[in-house]
This record gives sequence, structure tokens and C-alpha cells, in this order.
Amino acid sequence: MSENAKSILLAPAGLYLLLVVALVLTLVRPHRLLDAGERARLVRLFLIGIACQCAHATEEFLTGFHSLLPPLLGLAPLSNEFFITSNLFLIGIWLLSALGVLRNVRAAYFPLWFFALGMCLNGVVHPVLAVLAAGYFPGLVTAPVVGVIGFVVARRLFQSTGKLLSRPVRSDRRQ
Repeated sequence: MSENAKSILLAPAGLYLLLVVALVLTLVRPHRLLDAGERARLVRLFLIGIACQCAHATEEFLTGFHSLLPPLLGLAPLSNEFFITSNLFLIGIWLLSALGVLRNVRAAYFPLWFFALGMCLNGVVHPVLAVLAAGYFPGLVTAPVVGVIGFVVARRLFQSTGKLLSRPVRSDRRQ
């Protein structure tokens, strides 16, 4: 396997776990039928988060995140083209997901969970990388913003999914 292919496959490996967790959350947490206003508020927050992620990806690109992170993992740097394409792909998926959430499509919550978890992870990983680098590491400036928005989106998702109905307690026991 070429070094570039190995980097493309392994550099985002931490995101693979997030995909699994997002899938489990989508499948395990019952999907409530939110009213149109609740869905619109969730999507508005999600779109703000996507805009923040665009700023974060821009900071990462301009400061060379894709060139500096893979070597820390023993991998070759990622190309500019791969970094830009993968970020645009995710943004496209998230925008389609926002439309699905507006229409209350359960599958649309999978990319939304992934987004929320990924943003929370960004908020933690970038400061840790900066500590390890003993200074600025690409993405550090916008990481707290996307971390907070990820937490807020995740909290809203936990509130809007979960128990559909609690089982009524039967009090008609015969003695």
C-alpha cells in the first residue's frame, strides 16, 4: 500500500469510532416526532455549527493541520486536495442531513450525531495537540468554538431523542 493511501486510510482513524458511536446513538435512541418549530431550532443550531466548522476547517487548512498531524501518527502528510475534498464532502452530507431533519427523517440524525461528537472531539483534541506541541497547533483558535457548538448540539439531540413513552405503572394488582 502506498504511503499516501495509508495516510488517507489511517489519519482519520479516530473519526471511525465516532461514526460507530453516532450510528449506535441513531439506532438506540428512539426517534421522537418533533414539531416543526423544534426541528427548525435544531437545524438552525446545526447550520450555525456547520458555519463554525467551515471556519475551523479553513484555519486548519491555512495553518497546515493536514501536513502536521499525520507525521505525529507516523504517516505521510495528507494532500491539500484530500483535505479540501473530505471537508467539502462532510459539509455536503451535513447540509443534506439538515434537510432530512427538517422533514423528520430518522436516518438524517446519523450525520447530525457524528457532527456533534466530532465537534466535541475537536474542542478537546486541538488544545491537547497544542500542549504536546508546546505552542500553537493548527486549528487551536477555532477549536473551542466548535467544541462548544458540538456540546450544545449533542445536548439538544439527547433532549430530542430518547424515551417515547414511559410504561404506565399498573396499580390494579389483585391481592
